[in-house]
Amino acid sequence: MTLRAFHLSSIALVAALSSALTTSVSLGDDQELQLLAKNQARSLSIAFQNAAGKALPAVVTVLAKRADVDATLDELDLLDSNSTRNFNIGSGVILEEKGLCVTNHHVIKDTKGIRVRLADGRELQGNDPVSDPSSDIAIFRIASDTPLPSVKLGNSDRLSIGDWVIAIGSPFALEQTVSVGIISSKGRALSRLVEGQLLQTDAAINPGNSGGALIDLDGELIGINTAIMTTSGSFQGVGFAIPSARVQWITRELSEFGKVRRAKVGMRVEPLTQTQADELKLPVRGGVTVTRINPDSPAQKAGLEIDDVILEIAQQRVFTPEDFRSVVEQLPADKAYPVTILRSGEKQTLEITPVISP
Repeated sequence: MTLRAFHLSSIALVAALSSALTTSVSLGDDQELQLLAKNQARSLSIAFQNAAGKALPAVVTVLAKRADVDATLDELDLLDSNSTRNFNIGSGVILEEKGLCVTNHHVIKDTKGIRVRLADGRELQGNDPVSDPSSDIAIFRIASDTPLPSVKLGNSDRLSIGDWVIAIGSPFALEQTVSVGIISSKGRALSRLVEGQLLQTDAAINPGNSGGALIDLDGELIGINTAIMTTSGSFQGVGFAIPSARVQWITRELSEFGKVRRAKVGMRVEPLTQTQADELKLPVRGGVTVTRINPDSPAQKAGLEIDDVILEIAQQRVFTPEDFRSVVEQLPADKAYPVTILRSGEKQTLEITPVISP
């Protein structure tokens, strides 16, 4: 009896100890996980702070007086809601310490005077604006006797879907506003608004963010915010930015030539559908199909034919018409480039020499 009682008591004691140990381990694991989660969140928060801190000084508020307004810029109050009918409010990004600033064309369109407000509160004059309406990019020079803070250009071509990004600008005239999101997609086309491929992001972008910065976690500029898709007039989770690679090309053209020189090859291409690929028994996926060739064009001179499938041009792979146009328009003209095509199921390489679009 005593032995049995001892045995049962031992079992009960072991069970109790085991339960306590399990609970202790469980609580310990839970606390460790919570601590790990907090540390990771803090690390991400610090990454956002550091990135934003690098770029914020180079992001400005753009105040562009509308051409039909008689008041001078000095008479307009950026923060007075009654005056906002008299000017466009947007954002801009300083690319060079000498004052080269980029914004959206639609921010300074039909205006006759530009002032900018820097992060430190200074207001300076914007001079010599030049625009490229089709890309919605514009540049101007900020008049300053001292070097200005500038942002470092990043490489938008290296972005991946899901990468963290930060939008900086002046939504609703709320200057130096920062919002965070990810790259939702790449290669988006909004041809009725902006030519060229765009980055899609869910970082909050609202009226006033136009022309502002989209940066990566290194604080480098990877896009210029330009548009939103909405049914309400405000942000609904779908924003678009012009990739920095395109911004760099456009701003260089505007700075050097006062316009953007675009190459053309004189043909129309359309997406290659899977059905077409199956019908043509193509050995590869992707590419664009030639649907029209202009007479006496570079395409005709190169020997291209209707229904040719273009896989590469200038050694760059193309999957969509937007890919094709983006590559072609940036090619230096009057130089021959290889074009890899499929014709009747056989791969061929031709040479094409683009010309500058008038």
